[in-house]
Amino acid sequence: MRAMVRRIVGMPILIASAATMATVVAGSAGAEPQDCTLDRWWSGAAAHCGGDGTYILEVDCFGVSVSGGQPFGPYFKSATGRTDPGLDPIFTHPVRDCMMPLTLGQIGFATDARITMIPTRPAPSNAYE
Repeated sequence: MRAMVRRIVGMPILIASAATMATVVAGSAGAEPQDCTLDRWWSGAAAHCGGDGTYILEVDCFGVSVSGGQPFGPYFKSATGRTDPGLDPIFTHPVRDCMMPLTLGQIGFATDARITMIPTRPAPSNAYE
């Protein structure tokens, strides 16, 4: 009977100890961007975040895209932004536009835009310019 009681009491202590060690070994969580702003217009969007870390600007487009995938319909664009003020503004204020007829053969309008920490849309290889 005593052995059974020891096993029942000992298991939660073992689990709690393992959880504590995992927390200590993992260290502090990575910093995240804060106070994000999203500027939208009919054909694209721009993003800016404060704080520390990286983020992703995603823009959903609809129109003609001859640079890959289906030629007419939805296509997705994405850019990674960083909050480091020492970087060039092209990295701290990412912009994506659905109207790029001369460089990518894309003529479309933005149907949605968002700022995320991880990609939410599977995108073709040409979406991340």
